[in-house]
Amino acid sequence: MKIIDRIILYIYSLIILIESIITILLIFGWAKIESIVYLITDMLNNVTVYNTVFVISVILIILSIKAMLFNNFKSNETMEAEVKRKDKMGEGVLIENEDGKLLISKDTIERLANSVVRNFSNIQDARTKVLIDDNNKIAIIVELQILQNTVIKDLNANLQSRIKEVIKQATDLEVNEVNVKIKNIINVPQKPQENDDEDEE
Repeated sequence: MKIIDRIILYIYSLIILIESIITILLIFGWAKIESIVYLITDMLNNVTVYNTVFVISVILIILSIKAMLFNNFKSNETMEAEVKRKDKMGEGVLIENEDGKLLISKDTIERLANSVVRNFSNIQDARTKVLIDDNNKIAIIVELQILQNTVIKDLNANLQSRIKEVIKQATDLEVNEVNVKIKNIINVPQKPQENDDEDEE
């Protein structure tokens, strides 16, 4: 909401509040209408007060017309900003330069992360999720099922650095966070050892 709209809203809220208080005072008989009319008439007989009230009334009329007629029409800059924000929040990261615009979707970033994950032989299953905030900060969440005997600390460090590196090379985007969650460790059944010794006859 623009500052001018906030001022309009504040002024009208104040006017409604004053009118409501006067109405309540009149209803309960705590004030007489003649006293209020006399007070207003006495104030308007003063030239300074009269001119001030007149100017304020004209300003309020103009602001009212502006609020009713022009508030629904958005400027091109406002509409472009909203489209840009929608692009960032809903679909991906919008990059602009003097030659045009480039939208890198969340799916693209997700597929790049998945391509990295598939190169790790000790990862059995993975799911990735990409989060992008208003400032184009990218966070990637990777949920993994890994094989038994995997060194989780090493896997985590290698996976995080490799995902950031691949996405940077492909898109020139900085990934702020790669958060890894180990959902399950899969036990691989060991093959029974074959007895190479032949039975003695």
